[in-house]
Amino acid sequence: MKPSIDRLLFTAAAGFASQAERKAFLEFACRNDPDRLMRLEELLEVRRDAEDFFEFQPKVQKESDSEDERGLGARIGPYRLIERLGSGGCGVVYLAEQLEPVKRNVALKIIRLGMDTENVIARFNLEREALALMDHPNIARVLDAGTTASGRPYFVMELVDGEKITEFCDRHRLGLRERLEVFRLVCEAIQHAHQKGVVHRDIKPSNVLVRAHERRFEPKVIDFGIAKATAGGIDPAGTATKFGEFIGTPAYVSPEQAEGNVDIDTRSDIYSLGALLCELLTGSPPLPFERFDRRGVEEIRDLLRESSTSAPSMKLLNIPDGEIEEVANSRGVDAQRLKSMLSGDLDWIVMKATEKDRQRRYETADGLAMDVGRYLREEPVLARPPSRRYLLTKWVRRNRVTFAAGSVALFGILSGFGISTWLFVRERQARHEQAKLRIVAEQATANEIRLREDAKVADQVRQAAVLLKYNDVQPADALLDGLPAERVPHSLEAADTFMKVANWNLSQGRWEAAAQRFYALGYVLTNVDMSDSEHISFDLLSVMTAVCEWGSDEQFENLRNLAIIRFSDSANPIVAEQVIKATLLKPATPEILSKIQPLAKILESSIDEKRGPKTPHMVAWRQFSLALLAYRGENLEMAAKLAASSLVMAANSEPRTVSDELILAMVNLRQGRKELAREKIQTLRGEVDEWMQEPFKVTNSDGTLWYNQGAVLILLKEAERMLKNSGG
Repeated sequence: MKPSIDRLLFTAAAGFASQAERKAFLEFACRNDPDRLMRLEELLEVRRDAEDFFEFQPKVQKESDSEDERGLGARIGPYRLIERLGSGGCGVVYLAEQLEPVKRNVALKIIRLGMDTENVIARFNLEREALALMDHPNIARVLDAGTTASGRPYFVMELVDGEKITEFCDRHRLGLRERLEVFRLVCEAIQHAHQKGVVHRDIKPSNVLVRAHERRFEPKVIDFGIAKATAGGIDPAGTATKFGEFIGTPAYVSPEQAEGNVDIDTRSDIYSLGALLCELLTGSPPLPFERFDRRGVEEIRDLLRESSTSAPSMKLLNIPDGEIEEVANSRGVDAQRLKSMLSGDLDWIVMKATEKDRQRRYETADGLAMDVGRYLREEPVLARPPSRRYLLTKWVRRNRVTFAAGSVALFGILSGFGISTWLFVRERQARHEQAKLRIVAEQATANEIRLREDAKVADQVRQAAVLLKYNDVQPADALLDGLPAERVPHSLEAADTFMKVANWNLSQGRWEAAAQRFYALGYVLTNVDMSDSEHISFDLLSVMTAVCEWGSDEQFENLRNLAIIRFSDSANPIVAEQVIKATLLKPATPEILSKIQPLAKILESSIDEKRGPKTPHMVAWRQFSLALLAYRGENLEMAAKLAASSLVMAANSEPRTVSDELILAMVNLRQGRKELAREKIQTLRGEVDEWMQEPFKVTNSDGTLWYNQGAVLILLKEAERMLKNSGG
């Protein structure tokens, strides 16, 4: 091989604008040397792909004459090559047909001709092992791997039917909200890879393919070919990248990765995700592609290390009017509206993700996704503007020589004036100020931790709501398991989500789990929809019954206090009746009973014949609620009178009838009529046992809900305990 001749022919061929002219020139110049012709064609092909796959290649070795896997239609193991899909820095990707054991189309990647050095083969083996670890719906799955007849490595992965994320979003004219939702799925996929100990290191639009499936957008992250293992069973020392080697695409690569550092971690992917997000929002990454044109490696590294990036909203100011209108139209808004939408939270999210100093970026891809979620929910984001101290530090680093010289001169001047005493005073003041700032910082940290925890809980509730839409109840319930009730978001969506999973747990006989879901639901119901309608108080009956029966005494007391505070000002008789029944399932203190008195007056007024309800059934339930209140307040005569009146008013409601008779039985027991009380309680136990033999249903055949029987069972157990304690 004569490198000088090859270099001359390569340079000459690269100067032809037409591919046909270039091919004719090479065939003439290499008419007696087919090996050289093949090498030059491959080198020119690498040059054509360099814009998408910026990577320094090892020297090209002479290709063997046996490389018949290059031909379309050729067989490689059980695969037949159909069409060349594209090529990257170290591989060529083909559409292939798997012939056995099943027939299907796949993507088959072969290490590039001339790239089969020891370093590249090591990279291939690492890629194969890294991808095998991952199992995520938004990451392309690895199906097979092996070597060709000539010993070149290849691997097979699922064929992703999609297009580049940026082109997909532009072609479908997705708005910012839709783009951010797709981007969050990409972050979740990268988070999965990071949890498996894999850093992608080449996140860019061409490696994130998106398709529309059943009215949803599904992204797939592909090509972990330059991934570096950091944990998870892969040898961390087995990196496929030598120190100082540049791998990645300049517009998306982090400064530390451009330096070729060996300690690349997950925060390098965070930078690339931030650059991708910037392009989804504005049409270009933080550093536009044209800034890297015709620059050498060191120039590119200096550019990535030193160049400042502007916020997305500021980037739009530098785009010509015609182009910015096109960018805005592809996002479904006008140019002015796009600028205002980007200004603020989205600016800071992108700037935090693409910080030059990786210590100041988001720590995880999940953290970035959660901040995007907060923006979508109009909640405060955790991204913050750089502090003055940080800006000063950056200025000092950019002007080291000037700052050092100025410091020396200043020191000489100040020392000549005996500045030591002044410095002592300033130091003491600084210590006091630092102590104050430390307290503020600790408070800010505590607030940030609280916000993170609240956001995490809100994200889990949101994910559970999505799963419920697809009837995936069990995984939705698992997401809600153990969530602190006080951190559950106060929203109707959260209320609906917890009600569904609570009822599902009841249907599965998981009573304690149901009580925990109802307990969290109680916090939501007492803090959402502050209207005076009975919708919320109706749901509260299920909550209080479940917590009273299967939860703890402390939980019941917490919800009882919250419910009384929430509904104390109600003027709705139905609300008053339901709150009294729900909160008095257990004995109450005089203080609690005093707080319920306003609701009792609403009920007493509603029973008036002129203004009262039309149906005897409603009157009977209100009389029972007042009877229960009178009994809890030790007014036994009034309790017996109201319970007897409720029995006469509507005797066809089995749960309420049993409840009235239980109050009468407990009154008889308290007044010394033990035998009469025992006979009645034993009779009622038989009736209740008949209910309990039937399979549990949230809604009974007569249209009543489960909590009616649940409340009866709670009162019956209370009566039986009283009877046992009395010696009966």
